[in-house]
Amino acid sequence: MEVPPGLHRHRSTLRIGGVAALVVALAASVRLLTLPAPHPPGTDWTLKEAYPSAAVVDVPGYVEGDWAYQPMLFLDGQTSLGTATPSTGGSTALVILGPEGTLRTVRTLGAEEAPQFGGFTTGDDRIAWLEQTAGDDGQGDAAIWIAGRDGSDARVLTRDLGDFAFFNSQYDLLIRDSRVYWVAAAPGDGLSSEIRSISVTGGTVSVRRIDGGWQAVGGDWLVTAMTAGGGATALVNWKTGRRTPIPNQQSELVSCSSALCRVLVLGGDGGATRIDVMRTDGSQRHRAASGSVTAALVDVGLLDRWEVYSRQGSGASALARQQVLLYDVRERRTINLSDGAGQIMGRNGFVWWGSGMGDDVTWHVLDLHTLR
Repeated sequence: MEVPPGLHRHRSTLRIGGVAALVVALAASVRLLTLPAPHPPGTDWTLKEAYPSAAVVDVPGYVEGDWAYQPMLFLDGQTSLGTATPSTGGSTALVILGPEGTLRTVRTLGAEEAPQFGGFTTGDDRIAWLEQTAGDDGQGDAAIWIAGRDGSDARVLTRDLGDFAFFNSQYDLLIRDSRVYWVAAAPGDGLSSEIRSISVTGGTVSVRRIDGGWQAVGGDWLVTAMTAGGGATALVNWKTGRRTPIPNQQSELVSCSSALCRVLVLGGDGGATRIDVMRTDGSQRHRAASGSVTAALVDVGLLDRWEVYSRQGSGASALARQQVLLYDVRERRTINLSDGAGQIMGRNGFVWWGSGMGDDVTWHVLDLHTLR
């Protein structure tokens, strides 16, 4: 008997469909077996739980034998710009520490110059920083310095800084479009600010005045400093003049980036009872932390996603007894990066902290760009 055309095709389709269903079922079973156990609610995540492939890189606390090293800016996960000071005191060097301990000295200053550094930034294949010294007359000297990204050709860019307003923020200095930008307080009785800039090749400083007291938060955006008592908080685009008011209550301290705000909710004694995070329009507000957790950085929301907090932890010294917490605004979870930490820093999409004391100091850095 001849089998009608199409019957074989129908049976073949049934066999293939059955096999496919079995494969899908097996794959689902394997996935269920390999998924991590549900995370206990209300507890910190570990970095490995949250991002199994993430890596914290160790950076030596000493270079050239006995020179204490402090990274101030990471150029990538293996390269940092920082200060190095010998154990005997005296001179201070600004150096670039590369992979496998390679070292390049950018500048060396004597103890009599009493150097202080700030505003470290990178952009347009260059690095820039603020340098304050005692000056030749002992009255103090401040200058913005610039160099190649590899530390070459370090030179004074300008001493025409105005009454510069730096907040230990990653945006105190900003390099973009072949210019270096910073904010200064304008002279006079009224509260005004100056947006100052200069070409990366030098020349005359350009000054643009804007009413109010402002802090740079990247791009063309400025934000009012943290306010209390119901004071108005706003973002302003200094090029277009566009202002965006940010909602806050009398019992709150609000600080913002151009995308996110950190809200410290105050209790009756004036102390913070919790930290909320929200968008600059007040939307998506939620609790990020409470209790003894404090903000570790001035800057809000690194890479528009990550808050860095600290909490009292354990350690051999009161100076190195902090827990380093990374709050993921998008996923709304807290990741405990380390315990027994000392100084905590972060900028340019990196967060780093020190551990140990005396001759046994190590820095640890996490590249936030790698957390996906």
